[in-house]
Amino acid sequence: MQQRTGFWGGLWATRRLLLALAIAAVLTWREWVEHHLPEIAVVAVMHFAFVMLVIALLVSTAQWFSRSDRKASKRPEVAA
Repeated sequence: MQQRTGFWGGLWATRRLLLALAIAAVLTWREWVEHHLPEIAVVAVMHFAFVMLVIALLVSTAQWFSRSDRKASKRPEVAA
């Protein structure tokens, strides 16, 4: 697999963080009308933390399933 370098490599390396920022921004933008400036900062941080948690759970779940698939395929067949 080819190594990504430069600007596009940096974007690829930070894709989960950028995705979390984008989703948190959309969630915060939808609540902008209901809150004043000091409150919206707290809401934005809460949205960002929640989205990062969801992404972390999805990634760890995918890694867990990936590991269990590899372990199942590495098990030796037992002759009966």
